[in-house]
Amino acid sequence: MSLVNGEVRKLDPITGLIVLRHGDIPNLAMPAMTMGFEIADKKMLDGFKVGDKVRFQAEMVKGKATVTELHAVK
Repeated sequence: MSLVNGEVRKLDPITGLIVLRHGDIPNLAMPAMTMGFEIADKKMLDGFKVGDKVRFQAEMVKGKATVTELHAVK
């Protein structure tokens, strides 16, 4: 699976949720939009803030769109 470009719009490290404005996510057949995702591991959010550009991978985990990989874009 390939990584998708996105921008952090909101994040909550306590609940493990992140809202991303993102491009198409082919493996989920999802068009570009802004939406909330679960995070596979809350520690993945460490160091990120609203406005950061990211590359990420999302998968369906237990019926929920979940970010399984998250990287800052330099």
